[in-house]
Amino acid sequence: MRLGWLLGVCALALAACGDVQPPEVNHAAQCADAADVAIRAAACTAVIEDPEADAEAKAAAFANRAAVRFGAGEVTPALRDFEATLGLQADNEAALLGRARILINSGQLDAAEPLLRRAVEAHNSGEAHEMLGQVDLRRGAFESAIENFNAALEQDQRSAIALAGRARAKQRMGDLEAATADYDAAIREDSDLVEARAGRCWLDLNQGRELARALRDAEAAVAVEPAHVEAQVCRGVLQLREGQWEGAKISFDAALAVESGNPMALFGRGVARRRSGDGDGREDMNLARDFDGHIGEQFDDLGVRTY
Repeated sequence: MRLGWLLGVCALALAACGDVQPPEVNHAAQCADAADVAIRAAACTAVIEDPEADAEAKAAAFANRAAVRFGAGEVTPALRDFEATLGLQADNEAALLGRARILINSGQLDAAEPLLRRAVEAHNSGEAHEMLGQVDLRRGAFESAIENFNAALEQDQRSAIALAGRARAKQRMGDLEAATADYDAAIREDSDLVEARAGRCWLDLNQGRELARALRDAEAAVAVEPAHVEAQVCRGVLQLREGQWEGAKISFDAALAVESGNPMALFGRGVARRRSGDGDGREDMNLARDFDGHIGEQFDDLGVRTY
């Protein structure tokens, strides 16, 4: 009798357990802020495929999944997701900026600019102003670049990337003191910002001042981004000035692995090879002259003894 009673209790307990449902997963919340990128991407896909999700939820999911894909280096899928976002919400700020950034990175400045203008008009986006400044820099429109960087800094006066961009524009316009101040401020805000470190390295090198700081900047930049050509070449030139032939060759080789026809890197490597006893360094130097007939004069101006 007692055994039968126990079996009855167990049966009731199992039946009760069978009625318990697992907690419902909030895919929208996971899509927005899950720390694990795989979980976040899967959650975004779940929202996108949910027939009951409205257009606003789907737009946010497409934009968040695009950000995950872009961060993972999946540029084409990210571009498609940003496009899908804009199909649902024409003025979605994240999609306008994300798509524009991909286009800028691929050199499609004319395609990126209208997206950034829309982001400024719809959201007065400081990030859009900063990116428009980068577009202006690439086009050589330095005054317009400074205006856009100023607009970005009005919204975030501590934006290191806007400070570095404004420094670059001022440097190109010959306002070297102001450029130095902006580079200094950018590095105070973000000591790992490669653009600021590389820019200040060249600013100091071209003026023949603060060369120890210039080398520290170059070393810091290549530690963060070994494939950064400007930083590697600046470091290589400084190493040539100090007679560090092997170190210079390593720096120039790293730059040439990214840009095989870079005349500064080719000529610098040729100098390093020749000064260290490798007569074939002349081949690098002559090839660099084919790209730029005045390359030797540039190295003379930078304080490098080429022979």
